[in-house]
Amino acid sequence: MVQLREEEVADNISDSSNDPTSPRPSDATSSWPFLLFSIAVALIAAGIYQISYKPGSYPISFFRGKRPHEAGGESDEYSDEIVYGSKKKLKDTYTGHVYTKTELSQHGPGSDNPWVAILGQVYDVSTGKKHYGVNGPYNFFTGKDGSRAFSTGDFSDEGLTDDLKGMSPEQIGEIYTWINTFQSKYPHIGRLQGPFFDAVGSPTAKWREIEEALIVMGEKEKVRRALYRQFPGCNSHYNGEEKRGEVWCTEKSGGVTRDWVGYPRQLHIPGEKLRCACVHEAELSDPKIREYENCDPSSVSCKFTVT
Repeated sequence: MVQLREEEVADNISDSSNDPTSPRPSDATSSWPFLLFSIAVALIAAGIYQISYKPGSYPISFFRGKRPHEAGGESDEYSDEIVYGSKKKLKDTYTGHVYTKTELSQHGPGSDNPWVAILGQVYDVSTGKKHYGVNGPYNFFTGKDGSRAFSTGDFSDEGLTDDLKGMSPEQIGEIYTWINTFQSKYPHIGRLQGPFFDAVGSPTAKWREIEEALIVMGEKEKVRRALYRQFPGCNSHYNGEEKRGEVWCTEKSGGVTRDWVGYPRQLHIPGEKLRCACVHEAELSDPKIREYENCDPSSVSCKFTVT
């Protein structure tokens, strides 16, 4: 594309052009319509490319306009659409050096400079040697990408793997939330060549599977938060020796400030643990709600025996 410097443009625009005695415009000036037409064609072509872009090197939902450079996979733009856990942690997803598994293995148990990889993201955990150093209780995570174990708790050689085959969106979401912990404590130094990123740091199809799982979890998280605002948690106290407990509601119980107190009820949500919720009187007929046994339904507190 032709680039004109500011002084060149100024030379071709003069008040004397309104003077009938002024000279005929130069050839450079008469080329403006063609230049503008060329710019318009280029912009239309770029727009068509964006619209017709097919999943290939980069997951399109992460980027708006600018994509990582082909050689290094670097970009300072990232999507805020994935809200599960934290938006901020996505900013380093495509930055930093691309390491091989051999390079990463040199920073494993016994190294004075331990590194940990999770979902292809590499962190220098040297400042956390009490956890990841030679005698640290979690040094088995160093020198490898043991993503699967962050959800399963299987710390065997077989369990410490980056193979996520068969894992649910909930499990992948659980692994991803660990990036929050590492991001807040340790320097992010790059990406790992493997199932999630290729040799130049571009995300692979496996990474896009993670993205899809996180989108699912993001939607579920929105529903869960909305449900918690509708049915805030109860205050509670348990006495293990006496095996007795008490739950009660206030205008701030469950961390949700409101202008009503509510009545303690058992909330049954398919796939989730039973919990105590403070229920507005208008919601008491909801089929997900159960009364506590031997508790006055009009009371704002209930005492019960823990079995």
